[in-house]
Amino acid sequence: MALRAFAYVSTAREGLDVSDLDALLADATTFNRIAGVTGVLMFDGTRFLQYIEGPRDGVASVHSRILNARRHGSVGELAAGALQSRWFPRWTMANRMIDVATLDSIVTAPWQGFDNAPASCSHGFALLLQAWTGGHGELEPAAVSLGS
Repeated sequence: MALRAFAYVSTAREGLDVSDLDALLADATTFNRIAGVTGVLMFDGTRFLQYIEGPRDGVASVHSRILNARRHGSVGELAAGALQSRWFPRWTMANRMIDVATLDSIVTAPWQGFDNAPASCSHGFALLLQAWTGGHGELEPAAVSLGS
């Protein structure tokens, strides 16, 4: 099965609260499971950074939902492309709060794709992976929920 990945940054709508985040995560988790998509979502209090991966049609469906979502705007694509194997195979939507400076460094770094060898990943994606490993090298540590 051909896999695709997509990463973007967006701005949360003003007034987004914890219950909105909880609803967003519940909706995304359910839809992603059905679409066969996995990934991670980070939030710095103002901006979202999301990475999704899965079959071409599943990623296309989630991408369409992202562009039409009302909980955020100013969606800016960081990278999109082919993927040899999943980076986050167990998480339909892992999530965590992230500090503004870390999100800035990930977003402003060059993004060229999602190579499956960490040393050859584009700089932006390598920083995203590092944010999830915590420097320990283990992907998919316990996620910290964005909402309650």
